Amino acid sequence: MPLRFKRHFTVLSLLVALALYPGKTDALASALAAPPTQARPALIGVGVVIRNLTAIDEVKESWQVAGLLTAKWTVGSLQHRSSRDRVYRDLPAETWKPRFEFTNEVTPTSFRFVDLYAEPDGTVVYTQTFSATLSTSLDLRRFPFDSQLLPLVIQASGEDLDRTILRPDLRDSGLPNRGYAGLAQWVPLSLTDRMGTVAGSARRANDVQFDLKVQRRPKSYVFKFIIPLLLLVFISWITFWLSHEEFKTKDQLQSAISTLLIIVAFNITATSLLPRTEYMTYIDALLFTCFIFVIISIAAIVATHLLQIHHSEQRALLVRRLAGIALPVSFLIAQVVLFFAFKIAG
Repeated sequence: MPLRFKRHFTVLSLLVALALYPGKTDALASALAAPPTQARPALIGVGVVIRNLTAIDEVKESWQVAGLLTAKWTVGSLQHRSSRDRVYRDLPAETWKPRFEFTNEVTPTSFRFVDLYAEPDGTVVYTQTFSATLSTSLDLRRFPFDSQLLPLVIQASGEDLDRTILRPDLRDSGLPNRGYAGLAQWVPLSLTDRMGTVAGSARRANDVQFDLKVQRRPKSYVFKFIIPLLLLVFISWITFWLSHEEFKTKDQLQSAISTLLIIVAFNITATSLLPRTEYMTYIDALLFTCFIFVIISIAAIVATHLLQIHHSEQRALLVRRLAGIALPVSFLIAQVVLFFAFKIAG
């Protein structure tokens, strides 16, 4: 009898366990699926990893980025013991998870589910990849020596806006050290965060803003635009350094006017490569300064010619020598002042 009793007891225990297990699973799933409320909002940490900076459009003032969005919040009932074979607990698809959107998106962002699991301490981890086109406000006054802050503003969408509290989490944010993560013209430098308030929300819901700082690589503009422009201005001064007997005033004027026409043509050609802004950039100021100094060179040549005709050749030679020294010195000073003025202004 004792042996038979033990067998019946074991079978009965198994039947009871099988009968109760689905109910417990359903209860757990129901608890996980229950969303937070406005009275008890979920505190969610949000992190962003920038995987690839795709494009920066200076005309439309927008930028394209691909990355990984991570959200974390705590559910006490999901605490469990970890083991060698099972550190994390995978969660069912019906588990509540927040919906996000980018406030400054130009077009609807494409989110793709990656993973949803619980850590031993009850922290729920929800990850998604995204590809987004976002708007920004570019400050190009120091172009091409400028750096920009590209904002990525995240907020909860729909009903989740008033029942969640978002906080930035830099532990789950960062930039990869990969060659393809930047652009040929731009290099990512850092990623910072700050909090804000969603405009028009009934309960002053908050959003999280990540600012990606990028630095422009100016080398191509220096070698293709700035140095050729400076050399053109230097050419207009060569006539002041040559012998006045071999290089007459007429030849000087012809050379200076030719340089002026080259700078005008250079400006027209380079317009397509430069950003169009309502304010003056460093490149605009540089081009205008070069144009003015070539005009001054032409004026000095004309003054030398008039002095030579109406007064004396000695005075004309003196003005020519002074112009050959004063123009380069004043031009270099003007360029230094110009560079640091825009550096401070930027």
